[in-house]
Amino acid sequence: MTPESPPSSEAASPPEDEVLIRLCMDGSDRAFDQLYQRYRLPLFAYLHRILPERGDLTEDIFQQTWIRALRSLGRYHHREKFLAWLCRIAHNLAMDHFRSTRESQRSELPPSLASDAPSPDKELSRLELRRALEKAISRLPPEQQEVIRLREEGLPFKEIARRQCISINTALGRMRYAVLNLKKLLSHHL
Repeated sequence: MTPESPPSSEAASPPEDEVLIRLCMDGSDRAFDQLYQRYRLPLFAYLHRILPERGDLTEDIFQQTWIRALRSLGRYHHREKFLAWLCRIAHNLAMDHFRSTRESQRSELPPSLASDAPSPDKELSRLELRRALEKAISRLPPEQQEVIRLREEGLPFKEIARRQCISINTALGRMRYAVLNLKKLLSHHL
């Protein structure tokens, strides 16, 4: 090792997307593999949500998305998240598919692709917030978690109090403390 070269470390952090993309554009298969491994599951999950019960189509668009992304890397702007960019490509490919089949088969767009559906960026932000909320809820005391879960099911506080064998005021108090604790835990998301 020369004095100018940095020490190699097994525990080095993974390269940033921008570095991997630049390497991909230079023809590095290894960089593409790293990007693929990093984003394949979130992209597939996104496609599965917008194309429910359409496994073959989901697989096709998943593959087309990666092909199109690889061809279009030069147009990627590093100020946006790479996953959001991939999801936008996938969304556009799905829309193109339904436009072409609608003309020939008169099929309807699935509700998840309808014009009033959230954009891929907003959908990802919503999912990230939901994951953060679930993680924060799991960090609450068990009695607060239970009140939150029962409210998510739509139960009124009177029924929650009955199920937990507590007074309605205690149920309301637990919810109040749960909300306060969640605000603290999620302050960086808000």
